[in-house]
Amino acid sequence: MNTMRKTGLMTLLMSAAFIAGAQQSPLLNHYYVNPFLVNPASAGEFGTNMYLLNRSQWMDVQGAPQTFVATIDGMVGKTKLGYGLTFSNDVVNIVGKTSIYGTYAYKLPLFKDAQLAFGLSIGFEQNRLLFDRVQAANPVEVTLINNVVNQSNFDANSSFMFTWKNLNFGGAAFQLLNNRNTFSDQVNQRDYIYAFNRHYVSTLRYRVEIEENKLYLDPYIQGRYAFHIAPQFDMNMMLNWADQAWIGGGYRTGFGANVMIGGVLGRHLVGSYSYGQSIGTLQKLSANSHEFMIGYKFDGVVNRKDSDHDGVVDAIDKEPNTPEGCEVNEFGVAHDDDRDGVPNCKDHELTTPLGSKVDENGVALDGDGDGVPDLFDREMDTPKGCTVDKVGVALDTDFDGVPDCIDKEMKTPIGAPVDADGIALDADKDLVPDFYDLEPNTPHWEHVGSDPSVTAAKCIVDKHGVALDSDGDGITDCVDKEPNTPRGALVDKFGISIDTDHDGVPDGLDVEVDSPRGAKVDKWGRSLPNGNKADDDGDGVPNSVDLEPNTPKGKKVDEYGRAEKPANPVTANKLEIQDMVDNDTEWDYYMIVGVFRIQSNVKGYQEKLKNKYGEPTKVLVTEAGYYYVWTKKVTTKEEAYKEADRLKNKNIEDFIVGNPWLWREAK
Repeated sequence: MNTMRKTGLMTLLMSAAFIAGAQQSPLLNHYYVNPFLVNPASAGEFGTNMYLLNRSQWMDVQGAPQTFVATIDGMVGKTKLGYGLTFSNDVVNIVGKTSIYGTYAYKLPLFKDAQLAFGLSIGFEQNRLLFDRVQAANPVEVTLINNVVNQSNFDANSSFMFTWKNLNFGGAAFQLLNNRNTFSDQVNQRDYIYAFNRHYVSTLRYRVEIEENKLYLDPYIQGRYAFHIAPQFDMNMMLNWADQAWIGGGYRTGFGANVMIGGVLGRHLVGSYSYGQSIGTLQKLSANSHEFMIGYKFDGVVNRKDSDHDGVVDAIDKEPNTPEGCEVNEFGVAHDDDRDGVPNCKDHELTTPLGSKVDENGVALDGDGDGVPDLFDREMDTPKGCTVDKVGVALDTDFDGVPDCIDKEMKTPIGAPVDADGIALDADKDLVPDFYDLEPNTPHWEHVGSDPSVTAAKCIVDKHGVALDSDGDGITDCVDKEPNTPRGALVDKFGISIDTDHDGVPDGLDVEVDSPRGAKVDKWGRSLPNGNKADDDGDGVPNSVDLEPNTPKGKKVDEYGRAEKPANPVTANKLEIQDMVDNDTEWDYYMIVGVFRIQSNVKGYQEKLKNKYGEPTKVLVTEAGYYYVWTKKVTTKEEAYKEADRLKNKNIEDFIVGNPWLWREAK
């Protein structure tokens, strides 16, 4: 290849590279009609549309740019998501590019009449060097053997668009990946690189209303920027008649002036044409450019009809049945500040919590009328008139499950079962709730008489609901007709002492229950022999009275000759754990939790410990006739301490003796 041919070929390639660098993204005028051409974020902004565009630039220049673009965009139902698809084919001199891009857009409402949208396009491009378009002196030169060189790339575009009333501002970045393609000249051993730089496009548009709903003036400006390429600007002004027809023009720096005219062709069709006139140095190469566009609007073209008279024409009105008198946004949707589905003009509650279901007046539903919307109400059937907390639960001061507004006992013990009025259950009506009552069946009798009584209130009970038995005869005071029966005497069901031989000494104390009638007896019911004062054990009590005739010498005795016992047999053998003897051979040690004088009370207490606390117990009967309830028999101090700690940690509140204590009993 001679030097001239090589020089010519290099010049050709450099020229092609320059043109490609200067116009990597097609220069188009119809983004006024179809903003999706220059901003993916606008997908679906004006309904569902399809456009076809063809541009021929510099008509009388060989190899001048030829561009074809097809787009379709719309919204996904009534969501905030937009979609789009773009196909384009662009040829500049010997550089050709065919691409297809899919677009995703998201619309984000900001404040009244304002919206911010984001768009992302991802696509595939095929880039070509069209050597078959080169007119070479020697068509068989090695460098030109391959008529077309193809290289493919993935690329992406992104954008945003801000809209507020009549103002629209957006920006986009194209060819984000900065793809670089290389062509190798095997003859000259050189590589030629043609790269696609990232391009930035910004657009500012504002609509001025000259005549309401009829005539508008639309100024708009666009700027393009790229690395190593001088910025380029479009300045345009369009006169628009109700979006039915438009005419105007503008100026593009470095290229020249253009005019545009278009309008509605049918129910769904629009058409538009733009003519460009070059100026300056470009005018010497080419005088004009032509751009045609036709579109199909699936939702119908814009017209002046405004069925609901809200100031927004039906074609772009997204709420065609706006109630009369409601303020609307630019798309004809009535303002709804709290987003409850009821427009402000009909909403009686403008600050409804987000997400609440509302009635036709926009008031949050409150099924039980407690002032807390159903959305937050955790008690959907609160009784009428009850005071509730912030989540709609009626106040229940004593936590008995009955709201304060209907509770007739505001201080029910915690945990006690209650009736529908919040009163603690008291089966025997002894004024001690069943929850604490160790004797849940206190007899329903009066102090005097035998007829059943409706209430046991006259039965005096202790704090555990056990009826008092002052004389210890096993008959409670409220039934006992002889409340001062001597200790040990046998009684009938009314607590009256039984005296079989009628000698004045009750059975149980009478050691001679068959004394001869009329015989004089001692206090133990024994017939008194005349003059018999014998005292065999020498304890000072005659044999005729002595109930313990073999009392050890020196023992103190009572008036009946019995050896005296400790004054307080209940605690006589109670001791501290530190005082016990490990592995004692004389004493057994027990951990005591309850002491009873009457056996009938023991069983109820044991059942309560087992059912309420899961604590099994046993009973020890002492020489003094008391019943001791114990949990464990221990042999060492360590074992005793462990058992005491275990019982304390169990938090049993019903020990009859308070804290558990240690008792010893002779083996």
